[in-house]
Parts: sequence; structure tokens; C-alpha cells
Amino acid sequence: MKIKKHLSFKPLVNGFKKAFIDYDDGRQEESISYPALDTALSGLACMFYQSGTMVTFQDRMEQKYHKNNLQTQFGVMKTPKDNQMRKIIGLIPSTQFAPVFDDYLAKLQRSKHLASYQFQKKYLVAIDATEYYSSDAVSCPCCLTHTKRNGVVQYSHKALQPIICHPDKKHILPLMPEAIKNTDGTEKQDCEINAAYRLLPSIRSRHPRMSFIWLADSLYATAPFIQNILDAGEDYLFRVKQGDHKKLFEMIETAPYESLKKSGENSKTTIAHRWYKNIPLNGSTNITVTVIKAFAITTDKSGNQTSTILGVWATNLDVNESTVVSITKAARARWKVENECFNTLKNQGYDLTHNWGHVNGEAFNFYILIMLAFYMHQILEMTDKLFQWCRNLSRTYKQFWTDLEVWFRHFLFDSWEHMLCFYAEKREKPPPFVI
Repeated sequence: MKIKKHLSFKPLVNGFKKAFIDYDDGRQEESISYPALDTALSGLACMFYQSGTMVTFQDRMEQKYHKNNLQTQFGVMKTPKDNQMRKIIGLIPSTQFAPVFDDYLAKLQRSKHLASYQFQKKYLVAIDATEYYSSDAVSCPCCLTHTKRNGVVQYSHKALQPIICHPDKKHILPLMPEAIKNTDGTEKQDCEINAAYRLLPSIRSRHPRMSFIWLADSLYATAPFIQNILDAGEDYLFRVKQGDHKKLFEMIETAPYESLKKSGENSKTTIAHRWYKNIPLNGSTNITVTVIKAFAITTDKSGNQTSTILGVWATNLDVNESTVVSITKAARARWKVENECFNTLKNQGYDLTHNWGHVNGEAFNFYILIMLAFYMHQILEMTDKLFQWCRNLSRTYKQFWTDLEVWFRHFLFDSWEHMLCFYAEKREKPPPFVI
């Protein structure tokens, strides 16, 4: 069985290392006990194995065997202490990690995996914000603030996360996130939409040969933001809500429309589509949109039908009988950023909202390391046959990583593949192919 070596574990780690080749540490050379790359790799390893405490165990392993798994798998030469790791990672500019996302995307492009994510010869990029740090007591100058009803000030950090997705694909491909944070010299608090105005040009400049269709919720369906997308020659597919777009919803009440019904995945369900063309976005702009409404019509055993609205979207895409079904599926793929991304990272062992560090400004960098570890997992799930084999031997995904993390702590392995083979052999189901 031929395995694509450039998408296996070691090349992914090497892609991370490449981002630090020309890194200017900034610390006095005589005071550097632990290089920034070793420290960042140690942080990545913790996020990869979903453990915040395993660095200590590697110290003990090195004393016994004169090497450890951080060395054999991640190439870490000097293993930092936990508190030192947090401090040093906080000193690394967040932009230092951006090329890693680009490297992984380039690897997927080289293997033709990225091409399978095309929709109408473009790429669907869903964007949404998430909160990954919150406290009533610990804060920093970059914290967002919110005064609760009882007068207590809540401090938080948020990030705007873009992902490449496809309605027919299980896996998602994260891009470099944008921090939503306050900065020195600004009186107005940062917000999600301002972060988006910074994010979109950054993605375009990093991927100039890619064309995008932006997926987002109702917050983004405004004339200035849509005009920004149109000026870049791109497309959008935004959710709209009656509370945010009263004029638009008033117009479609009486506007002519076309319609199409299509059987859903369940034989008892029919998806009904309606689309309205040239609808003003609001009463104060000349931007017009095509509005799509989708309903799920379900028939019970008695023949009674119930209708449930699936969503309403505004777009500049060409909607017709041939495209409305696929465009509606693409619009609903926006939920992948919440379901496959944020929910997974918060509830499946990644501990996205855990306080990995905050005092020294390291919070966003740990968010990035979690996202990169998750990205590596997505790629391995897509491409690594040995990983897929071992994953199927485990009852749950979370238990799989728990088992690997325990063995990483206590047993020395020559490589990632060695560990996975050990995992399979312990279950008396060695892989039926040669690594």
C-alpha cells in the first residue's frame, strides 16, 4: 500500500519547524536555556496528545533512557519545564505560526486532496468567532470586557476562525485565525466584524491563487461587508435573520419566486427550496441579493405533513433549478465551523476553553497550537492508513487519544508509527499492510 509520505506525521512536524528557521528570538543569548522552537514543539506535542502535564514525564524518561518521545517524535532537544514553556510561548509573535497553516494546505494541494474541496471551482470558507478564555478575576490589557447585570466585569479572549469546508466532506481545514482583542491606543473595544475586516485581506494575500465563497452568519450580511467581498471579485453566502433584515423580509413576502422540491436523505422528508432574485439588502443601499429559503417537509405515518424552516440566506451566486440544491447544501455547511470545529475542540478532549496560560499573554498562542494539533489530526484522519486502522480499533475517539497519551508518557518509541503499531499489536490486530 502506497502511503503519501509528505502527509505523514514527520513531514507535518517538519512543516511546523520550517516556520522557525529564521526566527529572531529576541532574548539575550546567554539567558536562553530552552530555544523557542523546542518550547513551541513541546506545546504542540501537549496539544497533539491532549495533555497539559506530559512534559514532566518526558524529563523522567530522559533520565532513564537518555532520550524521550518528545525527541523521537517531535525533535525536541531540550525539554522545558511547564512554567517556562508557558512563558516562552507567550513571547513568540502569533504571526510566527501562520506559515504552518500555509504549509499544511500546500501539502494537501500537492496530494490533490485540496482540489476535492472545490465548490463551483472555488473554496467555501466559513468564518465564525469563539470565546476560548473567560474570567472574572484574571485579566490582561488585551482582554475584552463585559459588565454583567450584577456589576461584575467579565474578561475574555476570542478568536475569529476561518475553515475551508465542503458539504460532502467530513473533515475541515483550518486557516490561520485572527485574534479579537483590545490593543494599546484604541478606545473602542475590538469586535468580531472588525476582526473579519483584518482577516479577509490576510487570507487573500496568503493564498492569491485561490478563489473564495465566504460563509457566515447574519452579522456579516451588511452592505459594507458585502461590498468589500464584491470589490475583491469574490462571492458570499450569508445567513439572514428577520430581526436583522426587516426590509429584506418585508420584500420577499410579496416578491415573485421560483421553487423546487427535492427528496431528502430520509425518504419521508422533502426539501423545498424557494429563491427570490434582485431583493434589496436593506432600504439604504443599492446592493441587491438573491434570497434562498429552504424548508424540510416531513410526512408521518398518517400522511400528515409538517414544515420546518432550515434557513434563509442571501447570496450573489447564480441560483437556478440546477444550482439551488447544491448552493443550499453549501450554505448549511457553515455549521461545520461550529459543530466539527468549536464543539469538537471544546468537548472532545482538546480543552479549548482551559486556561493554558494568560498572565504573560500566551492565551492566543495556545489557541493556535490547539488548532494546529487539530489540523494535524484532520490530515492524519484523511491520509494516514495506519492512523485510520488504529482509530477504528478504539471504542471512542477520546479514549483513543487517552490511550496514546498514557503510552507516550511511560514507554519510549522510536517514532509515531512505532507507537501506532504497538497500539494495534496490543489489541492483537496488527495492520494488514507494510509501513
